Amino acid sequence: MTFGEVVHYVTQPTGWPEPVRGIASLLSPFHCPDRPSKERLALPSTFSEPLASHEAPASGSYTATDFLGLIHSTAAGLSALADLPHYGGERSTVPLWSQLLHALANTLSPEILILEDAPFVMPQSQSMASQPSNLIDGYATLLAAHAIFSMPRTHSDNSRTNSRNEEDEDESMYSADSDSCDGSVDSLDLPLQAHMLPGRGRCLSAVVPVLLVADSHNIVPLLCSTLYQRHVWGIHQPVVGLCCSSTGTTATAIFGWLDSDQSQEGRMPTAHLASAADVRLDPLMGVFDFTDTCSAISLAQFVLGLRSHFQDIKGAISIEAVDSLTPLRWRSDLPDFETQFGGQLDERVASWTHQVHAQTSSSEASSSSTPRTPSPLLDTVVTSHDNMSSTLLSTISEDEQVGGANYGLPQGTRAASKKGRGRRPQRLSSECSSQGTSSSAQPLPEVRSSTSSRAPSPYANSRFAALSDSGLGDEVSISNWLFERHAFTVGRIPVSEELSKKTEINAMVKTYDQLTAFTWSDKIQTILSEATVDSSVSDIRSELCRTGGSPNLQPSAIDAPSSDVPSLKDVEFISTRISALLHTVKGARQCDGVAKVQGANEADRRHEWDALLLNFFEPVLGQRDVLLERQLNVTRNLAADDASFATRAIEVTEDYHDICLKQRRHLSHTPETTGNWEQAVAADQQAFAFSLDITRRCQNGNFAEVITQHASLDPTTGKCDAVLVVTCSGAATAILQRISGIDKQERFLKNFMLIQGPKPDKNDSNTGETSNEIEKPISGNQKTTSDRSLQVPSSSCIPKSEKIDRKKLHDPFLCHPDGNQVTREKEGILSKKTSGDEPSGKDLLLPVLLAEYKKRDESAISTAMNQMRIYLVSALTFLSELGITDQPVFGLVVNGARGALTMGWKTNGRIYVMDRNVRHYDITNPLQALQFASVLPRLACHGLRLRSLLNKQLAIIDVNQLQSEPWSKFSQHEDGKLAAAKPSGG
Repeated sequence: MTFGEVVHYVTQPTGWPEPVRGIASLLSPFHCPDRPSKERLALPSTFSEPLASHEAPASGSYTATDFLGLIHSTAAGLSALADLPHYGGERSTVPLWSQLLHALANTLSPEILILEDAPFVMPQSQSMASQPSNLIDGYATLLAAHAIFSMPRTHSDNSRTNSRNEEDEDESMYSADSDSCDGSVDSLDLPLQAHMLPGRGRCLSAVVPVLLVADSHNIVPLLCSTLYQRHVWGIHQPVVGLCCSSTGTTATAIFGWLDSDQSQEGRMPTAHLASAADVRLDPLMGVFDFTDTCSAISLAQFVLGLRSHFQDIKGAISIEAVDSLTPLRWRSDLPDFETQFGGQLDERVASWTHQVHAQTSSSEASSSSTPRTPSPLLDTVVTSHDNMSSTLLSTISEDEQVGGANYGLPQGTRAASKKGRGRRPQRLSSECSSQGTSSSAQPLPEVRSSTSSRAPSPYANSRFAALSDSGLGDEVSISNWLFERHAFTVGRIPVSEELSKKTEINAMVKTYDQLTAFTWSDKIQTILSEATVDSSVSDIRSELCRTGGSPNLQPSAIDAPSSDVPSLKDVEFISTRISALLHTVKGARQCDGVAKVQGANEADRRHEWDALLLNFFEPVLGQRDVLLERQLNVTRNLAADDASFATRAIEVTEDYHDICLKQRRHLSHTPETTGNWEQAVAADQQAFAFSLDITRRCQNGNFAEVITQHASLDPTTGKCDAVLVVTCSGAATAILQRISGIDKQERFLKNFMLIQGPKPDKNDSNTGETSNEIEKPISGNQKTTSDRSLQVPSSSCIPKSEKIDRKKLHDPFLCHPDGNQVTREKEGILSKKTSGDEPSGKDLLLPVLLAEYKKRDESAISTAMNQMRIYLVSALTFLSELGITDQPVFGLVVNGARGALTMGWKTNGRIYVMDRNVRHYDITNPLQALQFASVLPRLACHGLRLRSLLNKQLAIIDVNQLQSEPWSKFSQHEDGKLAAAKPSGG
C-alpha cells in the first residue's frame, strides 16, 4: 500500500534536495578519539571529574556532552542485548534507545510535549480501493510535538453559555483530557483534518509533531500524515523523522516535504521523502548506530540542533490560517462522503433523521432501551464493503482516545507495532463495537456455551483477570482459580512458629525484608556524589543526595543491621549507571504532565520501568536477561485432576482461615498500621466466607461439576510484560536427550517450558499490502515513485454487616510497611558472581521476577494483581516440577510510576502469594528509584542461587514423569479435547 509519496535517495552529503537542505545541514560528525565501537567505554578524561554545579544547564545551552553518561550506558546496554539469544523472539531495544531520544527531545523547548507509543491517524492511500477498510491508526514510537490548547472562558463567556443544554457536559466526559475538562474551557474550533492524533468527544487541544520516531512499518505513513496536517495548518517547514529499528540499534534520518503547486481542492499534494541511499553507518548521511558511541553522539547533536526548527514550527502555527486554507481531506478515517455517495448525501441524512424521529415519537411510552437504528435499506445503501467497512463507519463520528492501541492495524502491521512495547487496548468503545461485525465484542464463554453445542472456550488471561471476584461461589473468579491450584494470598505479617513451620511464612518475610532493605549512609552519599553524572540531570542527583540524608526519612530498624544494606558493591555498580537512573526519574516525571494533557495510555512509563530492569539486572557480567512481552504457560487446574479434592476442600479453607486470623491478631490497630490492619481484617473476613462458600457447594452436591466448568474456562497462556530470568545453559538439551523423537521433544517443550515463543503470525510476519518500509534501490536511482515499498536500514455468603471490602485485597499500594519506603535489615543474599558463561544449546530459563504494567488508573490495579497472581503461581509450579521448592519468585505490579514488589513460594504442596503490606516504589522520586534499583542486583544473586539448585537437581529429574503428568494448562486443555472427541471417534 502506498500513499503517493516520491522517494529521493541521497548518495552524498551535498546531495540533499533543496527543500530539506537547510535541515539536513544539522547532520555532522562528532570528532571523538578512535576507539572500538562496541565495547563498554569509559567517559573521556575531560568529563571524569565530579560536576561542581548542582544545577542543570538551561535547555537552550545543552550539548551532546551533557548526555554522555546516558549515551554510554545506552550503547553498552544495546551491545549486551545484541549478543544474547532471542529466547522465543527478538529482544526489543526500544526501552533503551527511546530513553535517550526522550531525554534529548525534551531540551527542544520548555513547552514540548513528548508522547510515547502514540497512535496517529493514517493518511489515505494513493488508491482508496487498495486501502484496507480497518487500517485507520498507525503507531509512533515517540513524538516530540507542540500542543495548542483552547483558551479558558471569560466570565462573560460562562454567563452566555449557561443556557446551553447538558449536551456539552456529556461530551466533556469523553474528552481526551478529562482531568482538566471542568466546563470552563471551550473546545478548539478546528476541523478534524487539523488533527493527526485520534480522539473522541470535545477537542481541547491539538498536537503538531516536530520530531517523529517510528519503526520501518510506520515511518512512511507517519511522515505523510504529518505533512498533510501541516498543509492544513499552513506550515511549510520540512518534516523530520527518525526510523529506528524496534529490535535493532540503527536510526535513519528521513526528511519530508510537499509539492507547493498542488493545493487545488480535492487534490492531494505529493509527499516527498529524502533518505540516505546507502545503509552504511554515516552520521553525515543521517545513518546512526546507538551501539557506536561516536555515532550516538552525532545523533544527539542532530536532535539537539532542532531547537530553532521547533521554534519555527511553533511560530508558524495559526488557527486563523486553518480557516483560510483550502480543505484537504487526507485522513483515512474520514473519507470523502460526497465522492462516495454522489449527490445523494443530503437526501439520505434527511431520510434517516425522519425515520429516527418517527420511531422516537411512536415509542415514547416504551421502556425499552434498545437502540433505534435506521432501516435496512439505508444500511445497505450507505457504502460498499470495498470502500468502507462497518467498523470504519462506527468510528467516523467519534474516535476513542487510546494510548498505543493498534486495533485498526492488519495482522502484519499489528505484529510490527507490538515490538514498540506499547500495550494495545481496543480502539472502539462498546457502543461503536456493537455496530461492526468484525469488531463486535465476543460474548462471555459461559454465554456462548449456553447458546451453542460447542464446548466453552477458555478466557484470555487479561480478560479473566478483569472479572469481579465473587469468592469461592460457583462463578469463575480469581479466588476459585487460586483455590483450585492450592494457592492462597497472604500478607507480609509473621505468624506463630508452629504455623510458620507448615507455611514458611516467617522465613519468607525475613527473606523479603533482606532483599528489599535499604539504609542510607554517608558512604552511599559519597559514592553517588563522586560518580560522574550527566549535567542534564545533575539537579536530580543533588535532590537524591539531599533527600536521602534527611533525618525525617531515616527508618525505625526492623532488625539491627550487621552490615551496610545495600552492599557498597551494589551501590558502586549502580553509580556506574547513575545517569540512566536519573534520566528514568526525569522521564517518569514528564509522563505526569503528558497524562494531564493527553491522558495516560497503556504504555505509560513502561519504557522507564523496562530501562531500570535492563540497566540494573545483570546476573552475569554483560548478560541482561530481561525478556519483554513473552507468552507464559499457565498452570493446570489441579482440583480437576483430583477426584478426592472435594473431601478435603473444607479442611483446606479452614487452614487458610487460620492463617488469616493469626495474621490479623498479630497486628495491633494503631494510626500507623491502619491500612495494614484493614487489609488483614478484609482477608480474615474473606477466608471465613471461603469456608461458607465451600460448605454450601459440598452440600449442593455439584462440587465436581463446578470445578469441571471452571477448568474449561481457565486461561491457557498469558502475556507477561517483562520476565527477569537466569539461563541454565544446555539444561533443556540435557533433558531433551532423554526423550526420543522430534515430535515428542517439541510437544514436551510446548507443554513444559514456562516461557513460550511468540506465535508465528505475531512475530515479524508482514504482507506486502501492509508494509510501509523504505526499500533501497539496487541501482543508483536518485528518485523513485512509491510503486514499491521504501526500506530503511533495520537491524459472598457473609452477612451484609460484615461485607468484605475486596478492593483492599487487590491493592498492594494501600499501605506500606515502612511509611517512608526506607528500611534497614541484615544482608543475607549471596554476593554477585562476575564469571560469565555463554548460553549454548537449549537453555532453560528460570524465572526470578515477573512484571505486569498498567497505566495510572486505580481501576486497573486489581486486574494487574490478578494477572500477577496467575504468573507467580505458574512460575512456582514450573520450578517445583524441576525439584525447586521453598524458594521465592518475585512479582512487580506497576500502576503508572508506582511499582509494588510481591513474592510467592511453594512449600508442602501449597503456594502462598504475599501481596499485602509489601513495599512499593514511586520512580518519580529519585530516592525510591534508587531503592528499587538496589533490589535488582540482589535479585540477580537470588537467580544464581536458583540456577545452583537446578544444577543439583538436573541429574535426578524424572523425564518420564514430566511427560506423563505435564504441569501446564495447555496440556490439560489438549487432554480434555481428546477425551471429548473419543466417544464420537469410537
